Amino acid sequence: MPEPILLCADRLPAEPGTIETVHDHLEDLWAAADHVPALDRMAFDTAVIETVSNTIRHGVGDPGPVELGMELVASPAELRATIVEFGAVSAAPSAPLGTVPLGGVMADALAESGRGLALIRALVSLDFERAGATNVWRLYRRTNATESNHGTN
Repeated sequence: MPEPILLCADRLPAEPGTIETVHDHLEDLWAAADHVPALDRMAFDTAVIETVSNTIRHGVGDPGPVELGMELVASPAELRATIVEFGAVSAAPSAPLGTVPLGGVMADALAESGRGLALIRALVSLDFERAGATNVWRLYRRTNATESNHGTN
């Protein structure tokens, strides 16, 4: 059984160019974690990129810009990402702390925003923690690597 694979990224600026860096880190993870099925990779990639994108679009720093920290882990049974927003004012500038909609309710089909967290929740388990000026997003996804590698369900 493969050992857990840990990939860490140092602090990154919360700016659009960082998305490409995150894609690169995910590609590196999959190169090392070839035991993870394609469906799990795709779902995890989408959730991680959406979380980082939300931080870049909505993160407000105090007093300066928000910076991102990221840790990616692929173990035989689970994928985990920890995305940290350093220097963030709150979890969402448009919502008071504690009202971030983690319940998975999808926005109206014609709404221009509000689908991100629901999409993330549909793909992974999501935990959020606010500590001082730091937001921590933890994403988890159980993998089917064991079942698909051994032919069981």
